[in-house]
Amino acid sequence: SVHGLRRGQGSRQGRVLLMEDVYEPLQKYRDEFRVKFAQLTAKAFDRLTRASGVDVAANAGLVAKIRSLERRIARERSVRQWKGFLVSLVAVVISCLGCQVWRCLAPFFDAEGPKPNMETLFWFGISLACALALEFVVLVPWYRDSTALLARLKDKRDETESTAWRQMEPLNRLYDWDMTLALIQKTVPRLEFDKYFTERRLQDLRTQFGWSDEFNRNRSVLFAQTGQINGNPFVVGECLRHELGGKTYTGSLDISWTERERGSDGKMRTVRKTETLHASVNKPCPYFRNEKFVIYGNEAASKLTFSRQPSDLSGLDDGFFDSWRKRGEIKKLEALSRNLDDDLGYTMMPNKEFEALFHATDRNDEVEFRLLFTPLAQTQMLALLKDKEIGYGDDFAMYKDRRINVVWPKHLRDAVIDTNPTRFRDFDYARAKANFQRFNEQYFKDVYFAMAPLLTIPLYQQTRTHTAIYGESLKHVASFWEHESIANFCGEKAFQHPTCVTRNILKTTAARRPDGTSSVAVTARGYCGLDRVDFVKTYGGDGAYHDVPVHWTEYRPVEKTSSIVVSERDVSPPAILRRDEQ
Repeated sequence: SVHGLRRGQGSRQGRVLLMEDVYEPLQKYRDEFRVKFAQLTAKAFDRLTRASGVDVAANAGLVAKIRSLERRIARERSVRQWKGFLVSLVAVVISCLGCQVWRCLAPFFDAEGPKPNMETLFWFGISLACALALEFVVLVPWYRDSTALLARLKDKRDETESTAWRQMEPLNRLYDWDMTLALIQKTVPRLEFDKYFTERRLQDLRTQFGWSDEFNRNRSVLFAQTGQINGNPFVVGECLRHELGGKTYTGSLDISWTERERGSDGKMRTVRKTETLHASVNKPCPYFRNEKFVIYGNEAASKLTFSRQPSDLSGLDDGFFDSWRKRGEIKKLEALSRNLDDDLGYTMMPNKEFEALFHATDRNDEVEFRLLFTPLAQTQMLALLKDKEIGYGDDFAMYKDRRINVVWPKHLRDAVIDTNPTRFRDFDYARAKANFQRFNEQYFKDVYFAMAPLLTIPLYQQTRTHTAIYGESLKHVASFWEHESIANFCGEKAFQHPTCVTRNILKTTAARRPDGTSSVAVTARGYCGLDRVDFVKTYGGDGAYHDVPVHWTEYRPVEKTSSIVVSERDVSPPAILRRDEQ
């Protein structure tokens, strides 16, 4: 059983924040948020340093000693390699000289052979003796001394590093899951994060915004961070998605046969011919891939549906050929808008550049689309799409299904979206400080620009949900999103079936216990692999069909159910239970 829950951030529900909305996300980040967040991050690390009582100067001295020892270790390792090379080289010379001495001694054992050359034997013997003396009196002890010195340097380095770790332990204990989120909340108005993904938050998404759990059917939650923008819920999540596709396997068979043919001399002769036959089969194969996304619920334009994909036009300049490409796309959209025979009902708006770059031609309600994308929203969205310096530009797909919005930003694919505090722990204070600053700034940029497409729409921030207006408190029961996230944090191998050879989709069901904890059943679903061979009849050059063997793997579903215990603990941040302590 595993007892655990991540994070312990206090709830801020019911508090009305009199702050300005973020209608110009790109400009705000450039002119205000980026600098403000960097400053808050630096101050936060300074506060952690003061609270920990770490002696920065003493740590710098220890780290300098460690770096000096590492340089000496690198030099001594290089020297030992050369010494080892010399030992090996002299050993080869000894072997060659020994062979020569043996050849000179051979006539002594053959009475009928030629008389031995004593002078040659003498010099070879002297050379062999000198080589042996050099090897075992000089080089081997020299190599052993170098090995011993290297071991002493490593021990001293490890001892000094252990001292540095002990010195930094008070600071390393202070890192928690909520520090980065708290800094973002202080930076961006109207943005709040939850302690964890509660059942109440999930129920709100279902009942108020029409969220469907069908999204999770072939997915397992790896991480989920929920919160709200001016009372409207969002989820920044990562899932492992399973799809069943096909895989092509190939095989080959070498055949040979004889034929009678006439040679250049006009005579008939028998010749042997060979050919390699190839065959292939396509069989079902499971595929797994990670997805990172933002889910956002908002009641504005509640009937509107549309989708859009990143456009190549967004990154174009204003040159002749780039402008020509944009004009070509605009003409296509104009023709689509004039076509009354299709079922789209698409009507082009006056801002033709926005239409070309955003390209949401499958929208179902022109009135609500215009209500959502006002001239201000269009201007800010265009600035976001065409940006090449501040954020990530047009790198996101977006789908709106009535009151649910889903954004898939490409830049999140390689981004880290969890705030696991173990990554900040270090024995080197200067490196820990730099890493803390660098990670948090990058995390803020990645998450901020994942949400930026939603922040460009003023109506989204002006619309508040019923729950936010009346300040209803959230229940402190973790949802299955959180349970799957905890199970995946423990690792698939802890739950997978013994015969599984693929990745696993972890699904959970929970039951509350009298003590307030939840007994969570974790079912790992994967595939075992069975070796199979198909024989494919293939026509050969000999005029006959041959069975070409094609080896393939049959994937059969396997699953295993295990149990963990999860408890929700509402404690204040420095006593947060870290997920790595589960």
